[in-house]
Amino acid sequence: MKYSLVLGMILLPVVLPAEALVEVKLHPSVVRNIGGVTEFDRNQFITIHEGPRNSRLKEYYSYLEDELDVRYGRDGGSLSGAARGVPADPDRPDFPDIEQMKLRGAKHIQRSEWRRDADPLQIRNTIICTHPERMHPMPENDYTEWGPRTMEGVAEFYAHFLKYYFTDETRPAYLEVLNEPFVHADEIGTTAERMAEQHVHVAKRVRELNPDVMIGGYTAAWIEVEQHDFRHWFNWEKMFIDTAGEEMDFFSYHTYDGVNVTGEPRNRTGANTEGIMDLFDTYSFLRLGAAKPQVISEYGKIPEGGMANHIYSSERTAGQLYSLNGQLIMFMDHPDRIMKTVPFILGKGLWTYRPDREKEAANPFLLWRMKSDGSFVETELSLFYHFWKGVSGQWRWSSSSNPDVRVHLLADGKKLNLILVNLDSKEKKVNLTGLPDIGNGRVSFRSLETHGKAPRFHEGELKRVPDTVKLHPGHSMLLNLELEKAMPTRRTVREHRVYATDYMKDIVEGEAVAFTFPETPTGKGSAFLRITPGREKGLAILPDQVRFNGEPLEVPDNWAGDEQKGRSTFFGTLAVPVPVNLLREVNEVEIVYPDSGGRLACAVLQVNLLEE
Repeated sequence: MKYSLVLGMILLPVVLPAEALVEVKLHPSVVRNIGGVTEFDRNQFITIHEGPRNSRLKEYYSYLEDELDVRYGRDGGSLSGAARGVPADPDRPDFPDIEQMKLRGAKHIQRSEWRRDADPLQIRNTIICTHPERMHPMPENDYTEWGPRTMEGVAEFYAHFLKYYFTDETRPAYLEVLNEPFVHADEIGTTAERMAEQHVHVAKRVRELNPDVMIGGYTAAWIEVEQHDFRHWFNWEKMFIDTAGEEMDFFSYHTYDGVNVTGEPRNRTGANTEGIMDLFDTYSFLRLGAAKPQVISEYGKIPEGGMANHIYSSERTAGQLYSLNGQLIMFMDHPDRIMKTVPFILGKGLWTYRPDREKEAANPFLLWRMKSDGSFVETELSLFYHFWKGVSGQWRWSSSSNPDVRVHLLADGKKLNLILVNLDSKEKKVNLTGLPDIGNGRVSFRSLETHGKAPRFHEGELKRVPDTVKLHPGHSMLLNLELEKAMPTRRTVREHRVYATDYMKDIVEGEAVAFTFPETPTGKGSAFLRITPGREKGLAILPDQVRFNGEPLEVPDNWAGDEQKGRSTFFGTLAVPVPVNLLREVNEVEIVYPDSGGRLACAVLQVNLLEE
């Protein structure tokens, strides 16, 4: 008899038609090596958009660190705050006074002693960034006594701030030169090109004084690469890589579902975020000779009404939780490519409150919101951290027959953590195969539902391992198996990414779009061709034909996430299975569409090879 985990969290005997099931296959004795990474790192994925030294969060640090096991993500205020008080060099009025910076830096370190009990690794793993309105050099900039007015002057400040305001143990490992600069270029009277140049100047000087700091950008706010036949990509992202890419250690951007900067509702969770990553990787590889890592320093969902203060809504928070878990489960497939991810969840966020706000209104991204009496109450965004609490371990191999049902399997000593997330707007019934018998062990669950008027979080124990589970729309589930002994490892699957020799190809009706993949590893395993079309609505998303070394491939009619109805152009990655026996050292791919228009932005060949 098969047993199913259903709403109410009880095990019931169930008989389901085969065609109704999503097949999730689990191989707990096979290590999943993702481009050289085998361990799930909470510093990389389970973070908060706060730094580790925010005095307004003093009473919450123990809860965040010890209870929720959260890591710190991003500090957006320290750099510009420090700049404000630094006088100009008496001999160079467009430069900060370095001697004063040394003195002020020493005091800053001394004031931070209240956090000397914090884990230095957590402090180091923080991203530091700042805002272009304050720290972009302009002739009329009077934010500080010295400007910044020149590229050289602002670069000196960044470099000496990182050198003297931190110790070697507490210096942030990541610097984003500016936060979301290009969308502010017009309003502050500059250009995207000049902002890109600032990245070059700052990176060179910071690296001279702080070789332990990784530098990145351009921290894009509006990553609408496909807009106007990819003009957005060519004018902003490509321009930035061409201008500053050599000096960057990583590329960073923000991915939000919900309302965009022009007020239009649209989502990125699913194929769209994958397409953005593949496009950056591909062009970085072609232009710079390496696919430089990426940082997602903000993600989540922007609700209707934007980031202004709102009366609290559980339904709105549920939608945010869907986007947070939906995007994170996708990012987790790429720990080799994505250095760090930071959900846009703030602590108290006192800076977000407006004097004219409606009573009890607060920013929708707060972990603690202020009530009318001045006290603070925890919001349901904390369920994101409760769901992921304690999750760690080594990746083990797993697969799903449906791209909307995402799966990860982690082995942590005698524990197995199985995480499932349904990205679809429809319920999914999932058949689980490959989980071991727990013997005298135990099995527990967590469930986070986001499809109703409020998020619903459940946890408890089960009598046995379920054979099937039911996932509601936007439903996340974690099964934790405690075994009598640790799962042995017998083999490894190593995931490789091979980039095509060209990108950004026009689509013409009936004509083959060709890609070549050189230096492809071969062997036993599996493979997928990841193609990323950008096509206006009304044009075919799926190609009529895909030929791999002359052999036709079957193109699935589904992709991760929704149909992108809120977008004028579909942009996203389609994963086409490739029989591994077709792989050669050099592979030729031809893709044919039934109509003209749009582009195939990029193509990546993912090869998963068995290693004994």
